[in-house]
Amino acid sequence: MAFTDHCSIFAAFHEDGFNRIIRHVREQRPSLFNYATAGMAASPRLLCQAITAHPIVFERGNPLVTIVDPLPIPGTPYGVNFAVQLTDLAIDFHRNDVFPLPRELDPLATQHLAIKLRLCGGIGCPPRDLVDRLTLPPRDPASPREKGPLIPLPARSLTCFCLEAFVTGGIRIATYYGKPYLEPFLDGFEIVDITPKGLEDGMECYISLVLRLAVLPGLRILLSHTPLNLTQGVPDLFVPTKVVLTPAPVSAAVPNNPAIEDDLLKVFVRAEVI
Repeated sequence: MAFTDHCSIFAAFHEDGFNRIIRHVREQRPSLFNYATAGMAASPRLLCQAITAHPIVFERGNPLVTIVDPLPIPGTPYGVNFAVQLTDLAIDFHRNDVFPLPRELDPLATQHLAIKLRLCGGIGCPPRDLVDRLTLPPRDPASPREKGPLIPLPARSLTCFCLEAFVTGGIRIATYYGKPYLEPFLDGFEIVDITPKGLEDGMECYISLVLRLAVLPGLRILLSHTPLNLTQGVPDLFVPTKVVLTPAPVSAAVPNNPAIEDDLLKVFVRAEVI
């Protein structure tokens, strides 16, 4: 049986392809994976993890990191230098054979995928003698309160830490306002080995909320009116020229759409000429 017996278009994406693309993007666009204050970006040797970049990054003068503002110290004009780096990112479609999952998320449910990421961060703690010199005297009530840009405190090194986290979820078709959307969803999130347990649970709760309420809704893709101008440029032969894509309905022949199985993400689509 051909994959298109029950649809017009069949597309499949292997997890190896996704992970290869991620590696290429990380090497050719390292600034998407590395964030630091200007003070840390000026001295990449101070970063917690060395950045592996493709030679073309240096040839074109592209940045290694994205510059971010220092962390503010409330009640002072000062800020702390820091860096955050996403050092590993991989995806695993069901059968879960790319990386092992922590026991809290194992086994991976059918029609689901898993994502592994490793995040390293560092705080530039300034020398104690400098902090003593910068400690502010009591504020004169008669003087006006001025607010300007943060003054980053110098740091000779970063105090580094790394975290491993795992996400499990999937991709489904959901209907909003009568239109089908391809949307990702989250089932589980686990940070590995943070103590005390309450700190780990609190961080997992907050990050899960950010993913569910802010990140994932922004990744929805509208399918119902996605045009494919397959006949553009030859209107004399093909009129009209718009092709509208809709997901093939779930049935006994197509039990899951999209389907996450056999290390693949499979999508079955119907095409209609209008």
